[in-house]
Amino acid sequence: MNASKFIIMDESKSETSQTVYAVSRAILQANWEKLDNLLDPDFTYTGDGYHFSKDEYIGFMQDLRGAFSNFEMILEKTITENDFVSIRFTSKVVNTGSFMGSPANQKNLTITGIFQRKVANGKVLQEWQTTDLLGTMSQIGFGATFGYAVFVTGFKLKQKPIRRKPNDFLHINGNVSNFDMLKAKEKNTYIKNYLKKN
Repeated sequence: MNASKFIIMDESKSETSQTVYAVSRAILQANWEKLDNLLDPDFTYTGDGYHFSKDEYIGFMQDLRGAFSNFEMILEKTITENDFVSIRFTSKVVNTGSFMGSPANQKNLTITGIFQRKVANGKVLQEWQTTDLLGTMSQIGFGATFGYAVFVTGFKLKQKPIRRKPNDFLHINGNVSNFDMLKAKEKNTYIKNYLKKN
């Protein structure tokens, strides 16, 4: 597997924008401790039918990061106004782990969207996001599309709460790159065994 790439095409040098970039970089690097430090204790996320607290957000990002490899995150356009930063992004990944009810399919996926983050006292306080999530799920397959529909609408089914994992999640011998190099079956085995122990 290739190393992850983080590209900022229209970089803003403001301190507020740099904080916002650092959140995306921490997710890409699976640096959960840094992500925790960058988010305000009262952080909330709203987007694509989801409403997350800080721990739920980190848990969701951990699940997302565990399901995909060869990340190429491109922040295409940044607009900064006072405490708000809006970014149009494209992420290119390979689906090497199960996600939202769908098994890994080794497909190359392109995910596009826009997110806005509010920064207060040097930490991200709120995030709003609109992603072409249905398009992403369609690229993954029916299982993920159905999983998304069930998760967001409920279909009167009780969903398992998103659980934040410890900061070493996805780090093999202290490095997420070692996780990224695993084959899909090995990744799923690692995650299954990790969750049993934690």
